Amino acid sequence: MTATTPCLWARAPGARKLGIPGETRGNVFFGIDYLVDPLSVAIGQSVAVIGAGNVAMDVARTALRQGARNVTIYARSKHVSASSDEVEFAQLDGAELVYGKAIQEIDGNGPVFRTAIFDEGDAVVGYEDELDHVSCDTVVIAASQQAKDKLVLTTDALVANDRGLLEVDENGVTMMPGVFAAGDVVSGPSTVVHAVAGANRAVAGIMSYLGI
Repeated sequence: MTATTPCLWARAPGARKLGIPGETRGNVFFGIDYLVDPLSVAIGQSVAVIGAGNVAMDVARTALRQGARNVTIYARSKHVSASSDEVEFAQLDGAELVYGKAIQEIDGNGPVFRTAIFDEGDAVVGYEDELDHVSCDTVVIAASQQAKDKLVLTTDALVANDRGLLEVDENGVTMMPGVFAAGDVVSGPSTVVHAVAGANRAVAGIMSYLGI
């Protein structure tokens, strides 16, 4: 690889904010931040985890190991993004998974949800009128992550999609000639296996680009 053919393999470490009232309260944390140093958080006995991806499952299991007695994971629908293994491990550790809860705000007691109405195919077709107020000690938002956009904003030739992720072709080539990308900054937050697979494609693209 030469100085004119850099390879960019980046991750998406920024927590995605929900933009709801109350998410800046002192007892509200974001999943990635919490997992970096869980011992710095006085988690309490009752924890509400917002989101149902792999990070949410990690948060739930960590909170239980930290001493929380009741940990509930709230999913918007019945189709969670976490792997089946991660869901099973979280439930075996003692976490409860509740489906059909759309977060509206976080008040002084805890999260406030609208409860989904499902059809026979488990698709959300509406919401109940009455809000569901949940009391807990701590709320951890683990809805998703997003790619940091500083690189895109400062490099005109790089193009991102509406999710803030870099656009690449099947070989990991970005819209900027000689620049390759892989990992979370391309695919969005996923597993290490997916990131490595993307990196392997990018490396193959680089080798081809260099004629090796």
